[in-house]
Amino acid sequence: MSGSNGPGRTGPGRRLVLGLPAALALAARGARAQSAPLRIVVGFPAGTTPDTLARLYGQAIAGPLGQAVVVDNRVGAGGIVAAEAVARAAPDGNTLFVGNNGPISITKHLTDRLPFDPDKDFRPVGFLGVSMQVLVARPGLAKDLPGFIAHAKAQEVNYGSVGAGSASHLFMAGLTAQAGLKAQHIPYRGAPQALLEIAAGRVDVMVAATGSALPLIQEGKVVALAVTGPGRDPLLPEVPSFDQAGVPGFVLPVWNALFAPRATPDAAVDRIARALVNAQKDEAVRRGVTAAGFTLEDRDPAAMARFIKQESARWGEIARATGVRLTD
Repeated sequence: MSGSNGPGRTGPGRRLVLGLPAALALAARGARAQSAPLRIVVGFPAGTTPDTLARLYGQAIAGPLGQAVVVDNRVGAGGIVAAEAVARAAPDGNTLFVGNNGPISITKHLTDRLPFDPDKDFRPVGFLGVSMQVLVARPGLAKDLPGFIAHAKAQEVNYGSVGAGSASHLFMAGLTAQAGLKAQHIPYRGAPQALLEIAAGRVDVMVAATGSALPLIQEGKVVALAVTGPGRDPLLPEVPSFDQAGVPGFVLPVWNALFAPRATPDAAVDRIARALVNAQKDEAVRRGVTAAGFTLEDRDPAAMARFIKQESARWGEIARATGVRLTD
């Protein structure tokens, strides 16, 4: 007899022995993937609002996810460098992008040469926060929005932004076009640098997220002229909205959210989305988001996608009206 366990047989017992090393290898790879750090790529420097929110949420979700969370600052081109890095990353659920109005909703209207497609290369995971913006001016330039507009119609001013193609850039371009202002754009690599230039008197105005500008407003180093919400910002109750100051049509929020590469599996996205929702229930996270000048947005990925589509259309209207284009 040749024996049922001879080397030429392929019965169930033989298949089990041959399959065991492969099964162990697959299990090991799964364990490594699970233990790999979650990398959150931010397109702005440390200390900026996107960076602050990434670190706040990263700390909150690391434990529930069972992963270390690493914030990777890839600064450049108003978030485009970071967005491209994530668009090309492996869709394994371990790389996310902190996207905001600029690279996701605005820049596609300003150039045909983006190295990624914001509509096709990413899938939404969850909002980190939504905020009003505030128009701030250097001390002595103007006391209120009508005063600034009168000044900028008579004499050229310059305005800072957090980068070419950002929400702060296009907002001011829209205001310049609608109000007939004489204004030149000066892009910076983030809000802190631009705001300090305004406080030093080297830049006249800029629009920034309320949380970014609030410390300098409170210290009297910059002057708040108007906020971009439908009403007053709870953080700046004495500052009117653009509508209230007599300049309608500028209700444009800024937001920060997490995105994954498009091919990331549903299970991986759902896992992180659930962790974000739970993190928003944590009091420390809620305080941190509020301190950054943002409010929480409880939207699932599908609702997020609908919101971004509508918001992108509005920025597209402004881009076409102003004729702003990004040059190579």
